[in-house]
Amino acid sequence: MTTKVKNDYEQFLLEEIKSLPQSELPKLLKLIHFFKEEILQKEHENRDDLQVFWESFGSWQDERSPEEIIREIYESRQSASRDIQL
Repeated sequence: MTTKVKNDYEQFLLEEIKSLPQSELPKLLKLIHFFKEEILQKEHENRDDLQVFWESFGSWQDERSPEEIIREIYESRQSASRDIQL
C-alpha cells in the first residue's frame, strides 16, 4: 500500500470517528481491539498452521518391502471380543 493510499484511508477513518457521538467511542475502541487481536491475529495463526500442515506431507521412507510393512500392520491388529447381550 502506498503512503498516499494509507494517508487517504487514515483521513477517511478519522473523519468517520469524528462523526460518531462521544458516547460511542469506547464501543468503537473495543471493536477495533477485537478486530486486531481476534480476527487478524487468528488469520495469521491459521496461515502458519496451514503451512505446518502442508509441510507434514512427504514421501514415505522405509527400508522394508511393501509386503513386510503390510505383514506388520496385520500382525499389530488386535481383535477384541465383546459380550453383547440384547
